[in-house]
Amino acid sequence: MMQINASVQQFQVRMGVAHFDCLFSTREAPFVLALTSRGLEPKFFKFEVTQGYWIKEYFGDMYGDLLMVLTGNGNSDEPLRPAPFLEQLNNQLPTNAHAQRIAPTNEILRLRADIIEDREKPYFDTWIYWKDEKYKDAPSEENRNKTLALIGYEALKYSKEMKASSKWSATDLNRNWQDQRR
Repeated sequence: MMQINASVQQFQVRMGVAHFDCLFSTREAPFVLALTSRGLEPKFFKFEVTQGYWIKEYFGDMYGDLLMVLTGNGNSDEPLRPAPFLEQLNNQLPTNAHAQRIAPTNEILRLRADIIEDREKPYFDTWIYWKDEKYKDAPSEENRNKTLALIGYEALKYSKEMKASSKWSATDLNRNWQDQRR
C-alpha cells in the first residue's frame, strides 16, 4: 500500500454463504478491517488489526450475527471458531494493493457503519473553525473519527491544530481538504 501511496483498499470476499464488501484501512491505530455483508440486511463487522497484521482471535458481540451471515440461518453443525475463520479470511485477502481499489469517501462511509456522524453526507465540503471558548471541545469526537476514517491522519492533525471541524456534503463538490485550509 505504501508503494502506491494508499491507506485504504476496498475488495470483496466470499465465506460460507456470505459475500462481503471489505475495507482495509491503515489510517487508524490499530488498523481496521471492515466486513459488510451484502444483501437486503447488511451486517457490519469490524476487526482491529495490529501493525504486525494480526487479528485477535475473539468475536465478542459479533459471534451471533457473524454465524447468521455465514450460514444463512444461524445453524451450524460446528461452532464458529475464530482461528479457522480468520485463517480462511486471511487466505482470501488481497496480497497486493492496487490504485483501482482505493476507496472513495462515499464507499468508506458505506462500508464503515461505526462512523456515525452525518452518514448521509460522505463528501468533504469545508472546515468550520471554532473560536468561541465555550466550544473548547470542538470538533466532536464523532467528527474527528469521520475525518480520520474518510480523509486521513494529516486532516485529523489539521483539525486538532486549527480547532476545526470537517463539514460534509451529500453532493460531491470535488473539494479537497488541503485546498480548503486557512
